[in-house]
Amino acid sequence: MNKEQRNDWRAKAGDFKTYSLVLFALGAFFYLGTIIPGALEAAKKPVALLAVGGCFAAALYCSQRSAAYARRLEEEENSLK
Repeated sequence: MNKEQRNDWRAKAGDFKTYSLVLFALGAFFYLGTIIPGALEAAKKPVALLAVGGCFAAALYCSQRSAAYARRLEEEENSLK
């Protein structure tokens, strides 16, 4: 593996970690909107909760991808030693 590919994996791991944090914060924001009384009509709550679940699922996916790239990078660096 060359240095360029290691740098690419490092960048991807950081990007996926950032995406995960942003999606988690967005999901938390949507969830707060559903529990504040009077902030949302009762008919729109299921849609908002689906958005919360989607944001949390996407955040978990991005977190797993970040960990996978970090693990690959660590394994590659250990094999070079």
